[in-house]
Amino acid sequence: MGDFWVSDYFGYLFVLLFTGFGYQPWWLFLLLYIVGLIVVVPVGINSYWVIQPATVELHTYAASTLTKFRQIVFNCPRCQLIHYTDLQRVTISYRCRKRLSPFDFNPDYFQLILKTNAQTYQLECALKASDYLPQFVSYLQRQGVTVDDPQQVVELLVSGKSLYQHFHTET
Repeated sequence: MGDFWVSDYFGYLFVLLFTGFGYQPWWLFLLLYIVGLIVVVPVGINSYWVIQPATVELHTYAASTLTKFRQIVFNCPRCQLIHYTDLQRVTISYRCRKRLSPFDFNPDYFQLILKTNAQTYQLECALKASDYLPQFVSYLQRQGVTVDDPQQVVELLVSGKSLYQHFHTET
């Protein structure tokens, strides 16, 4: 009985309140289900970008949870076209992420930084960048875009090396 914590009391109280002490009206279940969807769905869907023959399509979602949920439901993220002819420079950036705990499994910061005359865009790269990044960099160079790769990320991807292992052994 001495090992029973205060947090356990709050946990049981929470369960009892939301189950209605064994009786739960259908409208309460529906309300909790809808609130859960509105809160959880926007967390799992992020902004993305698509490579097209003449442009990069940038699809971004709002920061507000309700606005982002509405954009997801109606499939209407904000869409921007970045033409290759407008690009001044593309920089590949890989930065190690400081791990705060042994359970911190978030990926490192891996971005393409696109600079135009008007704006700078930071595009997150997927974990499997080896599937598309070397070809995309080559395509950009053929389009006359200057690509900076100071950390030689493309060379590491082509040789099949793990970016995580390469950059974390140096630190």
